[in-house]
Amino acid sequence: MVNRGANIDIVFRNGLKDYEVLPPPEVMDNILPLIKTRQRSYIFLKSAAMIAVVISLGFLTYQLTRDVSNGFDNPAMAFNIEASAPVAFRTIGKSQNIVPQRTLIITNSSEPGIEVLPERAIESDNTVISSQDVPLLYKPKTLSLSNAKSRNGIFPSTSIAPWNTSFSLKETVPGYFPESTPVKVTEKWSIAAMASPTYYSRFSSGSDAVSQQLMSSEQPLISYTGGVAFSYKVNRRFSVQAGLAYSSLAQSVDGVNSFTGFQKYNKSKGSSSFEVLTSNGPIFTKNSDVFMIASGPVERVLTNYTKDVFDPKQANLKYVSDNLHQNFSYLELPVMLRYKIIDKTIDVNLIGGMSYNLLVGNSVYTMVDGNKYSIGETAGMNKLTVSSSLGMGMEYSLSEKLSLNLEPTFRYYLNPFNGTTSSSVHPYSFGIFSGVSYRF
Repeated sequence: MVNRGANIDIVFRNGLKDYEVLPPPEVMDNILPLIKTRQRSYIFLKSAAMIAVVISLGFLTYQLTRDVSNGFDNPAMAFNIEASAPVAFRTIGKSQNIVPQRTLIITNSSEPGIEVLPERAIESDNTVISSQDVPLLYKPKTLSLSNAKSRNGIFPSTSIAPWNTSFSLKETVPGYFPESTPVKVTEKWSIAAMASPTYYSRFSSGSDAVSQQLMSSEQPLISYTGGVAFSYKVNRRFSVQAGLAYSSLAQSVDGVNSFTGFQKYNKSKGSSSFEVLTSNGPIFTKNSDVFMIASGPVERVLTNYTKDVFDPKQANLKYVSDNLHQNFSYLELPVMLRYKIIDKTIDVNLIGGMSYNLLVGNSVYTMVDGNKYSIGETAGMNKLTVSSSLGMGMEYSLSEKLSLNLEPTFRYYLNPFNGTTSSSVHPYSFGIFSGVSYRF
């Protein structure tokens, strides 16, 4: 027992060596957020070294540029010019005007091979001037230059007489005119006139069988769109465009026979005698002389003059056509964004934006020998619709200001044309716009 008490730590170690207790799960959840991955610090050393190299290169470039610019202010001497004595040129400033020459007669020291600073200089009119007007000269007794260069040209080799010989010095500003590169003015504004045949179609979000049957007997017609647009070029690739356009959308409604000569049988006064159901809304007749009857599988004509009440053949009515044309005209206010993705001989632009469409025309007619025969109008049409556009524009420059444009564009109407129908019909159209643009 005594030995057991003296080695109590061994007893506990042997008794608990295979005993394991797992901590509760919430303990690990509190520990994990405190574990942080130690970030390597060598990225900061690389950044500091890169900054130091950039600063050093910038300072060195500044010093070299400063030395080169100061070198152009030094005097230049030209020899072997057709004159009575050598001529020395010294550039004064950066004036572009030619200054008339003046002749100085300089008396030099008779001691050869030393630095000479003329103490006095006398002009040809015996006027004493300061010696600071003449540059310092340090030359041996005889000076020869071989292919000496200056900003005024390359001079052949020559020699100067002994230094104690007086010579004439002419000081002038050479006729140096720096080259000026003309700056090309970029036109910010442009105006374009565009037109396009438009293919109109639509799809319905309604699931009722009547709407599907109505759309099955309706065919889109080719219509047109045209207008003008102003563009402002924000930068080389990005521009904003707005303008005014007129568009016309049309579809053909089949399965409706129309006759003329019904006015003498029409007893209704001031109200429509016929209603034709379409996916864009009901058509109400305004022409009292027209008689209509359904001829297709869909009973889309609603009237009190049914087949068992009135027979157009027995009444000797004149047959006109078996379909109707719905036509809608809109005044569009588009706001478009243009981004130039290819800037070559033929530029390619990505075009997208929104357009507000105001209904200005609503008519229903049928064709008689190539002429329009008015029927009525579609009821319940929304006066204002919003459409989105996405297209690709190609531009070919004929000159600096005039260019040809070709823009295939897809347009989707966000709200339906008619708000009274049970199904929501969202039209869309596709057109290829072409025209010219003028930059100014």
